[in-house]
Amino acid sequence: MERAEVAEAQGRLVEAASGWQQALEASRGRSTRAARGLARVLSARGDADGALRVLVSTLPPAGMEDVMDAQFLEDLAAHYSRIGAHDQAVSALEIAIVHGLDRPSAPILLAKLLVEMGQAERAVEPLLRSVDMRPGHRPTHVALAGVLSRRERWLPALEEYQVAASLAPLAVGESLGATRCALALPEGELRVQWGLRVTTWLEVHGPPASQRGVILRAFGELYLASNRVLEACTLLERVAGADPGDVHTLLALTRAYLQSEQCQRALATAVHARGLELTKLECAAFEELQAEIEEAAERIEAAAREDSGDDERGP
Repeated sequence: MERAEVAEAQGRLVEAASGWQQALEASRGRSTRAARGLARVLSARGDADGALRVLVSTLPPAGMEDVMDAQFLEDLAAHYSRIGAHDQAVSALEIAIVHGLDRPSAPILLAKLLVEMGQAERAVEPLLRSVDMRPGHRPTHVALAGVLSRRERWLPALEEYQVAASLAPLAVGESLGATRCALALPEGELRVQWGLRVTTWLEVHGPPASQRGVILRAFGELYLASNRVLEACTLLERVAGADPGDVHTLLALTRAYLQSEQCQRALATAVHARGLELTKLECAAFEELQAEIEEAAERIEAAAREDSGDDERGP
């Protein structure tokens, strides 16, 4: 098997396949290590179906339950998932978790598969158990944060992102995931605190002035959530200027203008947005914002008239 491994590592796939095949035959078709190697080489050569046949043929008579090789089960699950046999893939990974307690990959793979199957609620528990066993394993915390976010459990998701950030800086995608969670929190002090914290995670990848697109919009929305309203307006104006049809940005910019009492700009942005092709939810959001803008404008005008009257009356 060592020769097959060396040949595979050196890219001599035909020789490697022959070596793994010989090793598998020598074991009378029982070596999961040889089966893994042969399946891996077959996949690399474009024969994924052949790889699956090799893995299935190596299963003992009692099935997956008697397999102790967790990596074999993970490989088998990947092939089952590829052909849409999701139930078999889930079973393989659940057994891999039992037999491979020292392997953090199986719970992550299982959670990913369950999310793809639309069963995110089932994905939480294996990751929670894995986190308890491996509190310092960063990828598990990130995976758990993602699943909790899908379940709209925003605060627990942010707490998992925070643990991950304490182990190593968040990648851009992870920071954007945390941004989504922070922005989904109800307005209040907690949202402000998390907005500031997530901003620092995103700043690892460069200051707002150097960013564009989705990252720049994330900075703008985080500034808005952190009550840095005028800075938010400046950043969101840049994003909207580059893409005047970005409805998500126009919503955020309208809110920023409204929060900074720039009612005319807020109204102009909302009117422009309502001329675009919007979903029902987006239409409703802009209608609600427009009503808030008109109410704010009336309140500001009334306050101005009152101040003017006070000035005329004098001391």
